[in-house]
Amino acid sequence: MAVVAAAILALIVGFAYGNVLGLQHVFELQKWQTLVGAGVALLAAVIAFFNTTRSLAHAGQLEATRRSRKHAAIRAMLPLALSEILDYAHRSAHRLNGLIASCQNDVLPPMTASADVIQPIPAETLQTLDEFIEYSDTVDVRVIEATVALIQILDARVRRLVEANRDPSRTHIVRQEEIEARIVNAASIYAGAACVFDYARRRQNRVPLDVSWDDVRRALRNMWFWDDEHPRLEAIVAGREKTSEGPFDKLRARSELFGD
Repeated sequence: MAVVAAAILALIVGFAYGNVLGLQHVFELQKWQTLVGAGVALLAAVIAFFNTTRSLAHAGQLEATRRSRKHAAIRAMLPLALSEILDYAHRSAHRLNGLIASCQNDVLPPMTASADVIQPIPAETLQTLDEFIEYSDTVDVRVIEATVALIQILDARVRRLVEANRDPSRTHIVRQEEIEARIVNAASIYAGAACVFDYARRRQNRVPLDVSWDDVRRALRNMWFWDDEHPRLEAIVAGREKTSEGPFDKLRARSELFGD
């Protein structure tokens, strides 16, 4: 483009120079006025193009720098956000475990589950994770995405469990197995948040790509659910392990199905 601009400029200057010297037989500017005008317009377009390209490149560099700094700032806050997610999972699991002690013949008696079984979702923490996902241009954040999704799923299912148990018509039965499944969900959330800590604390430069069922088992132990005291939880994990490699596999399959 620079060569084209220089050629057009040289042509225009040449015509003008010839006209000044009176070389009418060689340079008759009036006859070439249309061509010269087109050349001037093209030169102006070339200059405008280069200015626009340069401005866009500069704006792109500024935006990349801004996003990089934003990512660094959110990463600095990530350990606190992850700690709050662990606390949420721990509280949710133990509130649910309290219901298991009230079960009779594997069924939760009606009107047993109180509203405080539903633990509040740490909204500010989810906002931090959402922003981290948004500004992670070079980081694979699938584990964090799945963890956030599972938090919302757990909240919805626990609410439904409580509503079913407190239904005045008593037409819905809440089984112990369902409560235990929700505890395993809470442990999966715990495992998802725990695996990101090394990245958040800058011990690693990437986020793990997946969470395994062994990670969920470790999460259960970290939440004080020991294998010998809660063999039914281990049975649920072992059963799910037969059909998937980790707790987030089905979430990802659903996301791919709907093109998310």
